[in-house]
Amino acid sequence: MNTNAQTSHVVDINNEQAFTPDPLFKMMGIFEDSDSGVSAAEDLKANGFDAEDIELFCGVPGAETYDFAGDEHGLAAMFMRKFRNITFDRVIMDRYQAALHDGHCVLMVHIHKTARRDEAAAIMHRYDAIQVDHFGLAITKAYPDNPNASEDKYEPDPLNQN
Repeated sequence: MNTNAQTSHVVDINNEQAFTPDPLFKMMGIFEDSDSGVSAAEDLKANGFDAEDIELFCGVPGAETYDFAGDEHGLAAMFMRKFRNITFDRVIMDRYQAALHDGHCVLMVHIHKTARRDEAAAIMHRYDAIQVDHFGLAITKAYPDNPNASEDKYEPDPLNQN
């Protein structure tokens, strides 16, 4: 898997211009490698999602580009990241950060219409997304591939150790 900046006809990997201060109204999914992430991005585009709304981060360089602490992108980004970290989303975002540090990829797509969330999740799962979540205004919703499956496929909830 190549985690350096590369390009498909739809998405750049680890593009510095893709930085977003918060994943609000975005669907995020973890992919094992860049090939499946790029394929999912291309399928999203083919199904009417705007290319400028699709972002792909891979490996440690992707974690650095995403800037989970917001340190590299000013006070507003730091504030948004700190706010998200005081909610349960901290656990979810830790999973995405861990996936990147383990060499996997995270695909994000901005969802402009609520009705398109299910479609975006289905497309991500078509390319074997490990975990898919939508970050809404007041709630983060998991979209497991199988409704009876765990929502925490990538890593067990560290708060639920038995």
